[in-house]
Amino acid sequence: MSISERHSNLITGTVGLVFSLAYIRFASGIEDSLLADEVGASGVPMSIGALMALASVLLLVKALKQKQAPALLAEPDEAANEDAPQNPHRLALGLLLILAIYLILLPWLGYVVAIGLLSAAVAWFAGGRESKVLLGFVLLTGPLLWFLFDYALKVKMPMGIWAAFFAG
Repeated sequence: MSISERHSNLITGTVGLVFSLAYIRFASGIEDSLLADEVGASGVPMSIGALMALASVLLLVKALKQKQAPALLAEPDEAANEDAPQNPHRLALGLLLILAIYLILLPWLGYVVAIGLLSAAVAWFAGGRESKVLLGFVLLTGPLLWFLFDYALKVKMPMGIWAAFFAG
């Protein structure tokens, strides 16, 4: 039994909205340092959550505007639809899972390590499988983004467990 695109969009939009609201809730709990600016360390994750919520609402609006397809049109070729590597709902779910893991790890691992792992996970998810490239990506992305936020933008990012090693 196959579900129509409309029902699929309704389900995905609803799940995405619930997940994004929970994501924003958890992101708002990320501690800022005393030197953080108005954006703070939770600004980027909360922005991602807001974008996920907006995308989910737009998907729900699209689904509600769609007409119910007749039974014959609502039965797409299951083999082509289910096994497609570019199924947008699977891609979205995979990216949401990666972002959720990032949000959970951020307070403990700190920004440098967590963002490096996040970028590697997204690169791997997008098809990058060469281990040397992924390792280089992890080793460069975290420190470069930390430098950008910490020094260029003056936004202090969470240090995680590493703060104890660098505290004087």
